[in-house]
Amino acid sequence: MNSPPAVQIENLTHAYFTKKEEVTAIRSVSFSVDEGEFVALVGPSGCGKSTILSLIAGIFPATKGIIRLFGKKIDGPSFRTSYMLQKDGLLEWRTVEQNMLFGLQIQGQATPDKIAKARDLLEKMGLKHVSHHYPSQLSGGMRQRVALVRTLAVEPDILLLDEPFSALDIQNKILLEDLLARALKEENKTALLVTHDLEEAIAVGDRILVMGGQPGEIRHQIHVPEELRSLPPLKARSHPAFRVIFEELWREVEKP
Repeated sequence: MNSPPAVQIENLTHAYFTKKEEVTAIRSVSFSVDEGEFVALVGPSGCGKSTILSLIAGIFPATKGIIRLFGKKIDGPSFRTSYMLQKDGLLEWRTVEQNMLFGLQIQGQATPDKIAKARDLLEKMGLKHVSHHYPSQLSGGMRQRVALVRTLAVEPDILLLDEPFSALDIQNKILLEDLLARALKEENKTALLVTHDLEEAIAVGDRILVMGGQPGEIRHQIHVPEELRSLPPLKARSHPAFRVIFEELWREVEKP
């Protein structure tokens, strides 16, 4: 018997109300993400990419449609998901290590074993030497690495990533892409990434979903070939196949 997808979205529609009118953000969106798969969502601003992540996270219920995680319909937030945003959300009065452990403490999972795993992850991310520093003492890239460790420390099955590296310079962006991609492959985690950076989508994604329209809908998908998926993000960018996919992706995103 085949295992269910990590994420299954069926006929998802979501509307919200402004002071003047009802606005439909997405309409009749359906797709699935297999366990261990890294899927990137791209498209113009306002097409509902972040709305989809919020719905999967259970932050608010969809107007219509069904979301299943590993075959089970969700009705609110789940410990099986972890959300990472552009803003690092670090607590300025807590040290790096205290910030790293915050999610585990909130979930009541700060066991000696999980604390040890989190410290090991901190070391892999090159942050052990600043574990007792405060966020104000860190660069933007280091702060986002701490946020990534905090996200991974709770050992979610599914990572929801909403433009987590968009505010970083290109060197830090590619470094964090590499750290994230390696961490996910080592643990066979599932991830959905919302990004406006088409190169980032190709460099880290196994599959790319192109959204468009208002209300938003899935208009196209691209499977990233194995020769790119097997490379680190920096090397993938210089592979001949990278430019071919980029041009296809650009054409699809630019379609009215």
